[in-house]
Amino acid sequence: MEIIVTIAYFFLVRLIFFDYKLVKFNLFWKFVVFGIYAGAALTEIIALGQFTPYSKELLVESRVLKIAPEFGGIVKKVQAKANVPLKKGDPLFLMDPVPKQAKVDEIKGQLAEAEETYKVERALVKRGAGVREKMVNLGYEVDTLKAELAQAQYHLDNTQIVAPSDGYVVDLQLREGVFVRLKTPVMTFVDTAEYYLIAQVMQKAIQWVDPGDQVEVALEMYPGRVFPAEVEDVIWASGKAQFMAGGKLPTRQQIGPLPEAFVVKIRFKGDDPERPLRFGASGLAAIYTGKCAACKFLRQLEIRSESWLNYIYNPF
Repeated sequence: MEIIVTIAYFFLVRLIFFDYKLVKFNLFWKFVVFGIYAGAALTEIIALGQFTPYSKELLVESRVLKIAPEFGGIVKKVQAKANVPLKKGDPLFLMDPVPKQAKVDEIKGQLAEAEETYKVERALVKRGAGVREKMVNLGYEVDTLKAELAQAQYHLDNTQIVAPSDGYVVDLQLREGVFVRLKTPVMTFVDTAEYYLIAQVMQKAIQWVDPGDQVEVALEMYPGRVFPAEVEDVIWASGKAQFMAGGKLPTRQQIGPLPEAFVVKIRFKGDDPERPLRFGASGLAAIYTGKCAACKFLRQLEIRSESWLNYIYNPF
């Protein structure tokens, strides 16, 4: 963007002073022309960078969940389709319920028999003709079978795997009839209930950024549009500064390049059904710290200009 502005500025200078010769390019105007350019460059380098941080590394992120069955078995039916939006609780796939249903039916039969025996023994004890210890043991057996039935019913209920939130399945390779081991991930699910905008901001400008600061976002997939947002938080940590505990001090080679930026988490405020956020979308972010009104105006011009430049498609 800076290159385009520079070219446009000096093209305008050429038109005024050389092509149309509207004004004589004397020493005074030389100071004016190059003074304006130097002032604009210093404003961009110092004031804008400090008080209105600009990030060209904005990314839309979301939770990616691994879907696994609670228990192993045969896949009876695959209900989800790849890249088709789902609501929380919609069916994804069904494990074969027959073995789990058989177990439930078996325990129900045992429980009914144990409860009937317990009732008979309790009646005998009340009349003084039964053995109290036997009645107590039968009561324990009934309680144990109830607990087993609850567990078996839980297993049966969880043969139907459902969407944990709003979202969609990607890379769907699961097929009916295959055997799946318990807790083995078989689907990749993208959670669309909440998106996160993550922007990298240089350390030289991060000191003025606070939660609640106004942000404008321009996404490459929506040329010419600028969306409102705000700073949710600054992640005061960097993976490049993390080391494993050991008995030796790290060397300069092990440390590698020093971290230059921190990550800012941004909350998107635009709600346009025709231009929804997409997982993996990238773009730009301008953060307005409120320290310089003139800087904000210049940065607003810049991000809007860059957004319009997204209409230019370069296939190479």
